[in-house]
Amino acid sequence: MAKTSGLTTRPKKNDKLTDSQVVGTSLAVSVSDVLLNFIVALLTGSAVMLAQSLQGLSDVTTAGVLYHGVRRARREADVFHPLGFGREIFFWSLLAAIIMFAGTGALSFYFGYQQFTNPEPITHTSLAFLMLSFGLITNLYAFSKSIARLKQNSPKKSILASIRNSSLIDTKITFTVDFLGSTAALLGLVSLALYVLTNNVRFDGIGAMSVGVATMIAAVLVIVDIHGFIIGESVPSKDIEKISRAARSVRGVKSVVDVYAF
Repeated sequence: MAKTSGLTTRPKKNDKLTDSQVVGTSLAVSVSDVLLNFIVALLTGSAVMLAQSLQGLSDVTTAGVLYHGVRRARREADVFHPLGFGREIFFWSLLAAIIMFAGTGALSFYFGYQQFTNPEPITHTSLAFLMLSFGLITNLYAFSKSIARLKQNSPKKSILASIRNSSLIDTKITFTVDFLGSTAALLGLVSLALYVLTNNVRFDGIGAMSVGVATMIAAVLVIVDIHGFIIGESVPSKDIEKISRAARSVRGVKSVVDVYAF
């Protein structure tokens, strides 16, 4: 994922969606997922459902950490922090990505591997199908909120361009979390369908391992993205020219020496 400068995380007052709303939606969806999926995992004995509940638990923690980070980043500047607290969101985002990697990815892969090497019977598959379908719908809803927030400032750009160019790192993480939630539910549906068709319980383990691998890859990509924001990068030349023209248009400003982003 490419990065651009413009490190402030404060939304404009006229934004239709704020970071808090997007993160809050993701948090609400994750809470419902973890409770329902854990109950279904106990009833069915499915590794895929256990992976779903682990992902929900990880997502709750991740969304909670991000929500806390967004609130702290919005604090007003003070004597000791004259440039404000905007960069603090990157610390909390990094912590959220680490939780995503270990809390969901590694554990999902582990339990999936256990099911693959030492298969255990699965029961109540219809209940698992129902829960996975519900999870797919709710995660897609939260996912649509993340997309809307990312495209708000650049509605004409594609979603991929919006992701690459956005500095809303907290929304980008919720985008990743909700996308993974939708993908995990879809993988779960496919793996359980293969189990029903073949009566081979190892497909359940393969589904859980797939969720784990996908989550770990996504977490690494997020961490790499955050790295660029933490160390800081120069403003793109086209943006420098726009900023310079806007600054020179202000009465009393004769020239722009340099442009920095904080």
